[in-house]
Amino acid sequence: MPKNASQCLRSAERVELLAQELYTSLAERFPEDSGLRPLFARLAAEEGQHVMRIRLLERHRGLAPWPADVVERSCADLETMAAEIDAMRREFEQLPSPIDADAVLTRLVSMEDRFHSIHAQELARCAAPEVARLFTSLATQDAAHHELLRAAMTSTAA
Repeated sequence: MPKNASQCLRSAERVELLAQELYTSLAERFPEDSGLRPLFARLAAEEGQHVMRIRLLERHRGLAPWPADVVERSCADLETMAAEIDAMRREFEQLPSPIDADAVLTRLVSMEDRFHSIHAQELARCAAPEVARLFTSLATQDAAHHELLRAAMTSTAA
């Protein structure tokens, strides 16, 4: 059965929830003095804000028509992304302490790049202007997350 805009937005919400859980879990794994705990807590909070914004949009625009190819491709990309984030969170939780910060940050930078790509190249191209605005905004935040994580990589390497 073909997917609809509401299902696609719920998939986007799930990705953001999983990212929030991932960052929350990482914040708990790093010591206060590493500088990474507050970074991961901040990123978790921002992903939580993304969830709320997507929920609000879904309530108001979930039944709006989207091009079928955008819905199918976006839902598939989001479902793949959700599985990858969930697997990454489980993998990170199994790592012995202390965690290799550089390896974690490298994986997170890649994840944020994928977020940016999905938000900017897929979902922001939706015909509905308010949907495009939201996902363009999320793509901008994803790019900022990328930069924060890159800066953390530089500071942990020093």
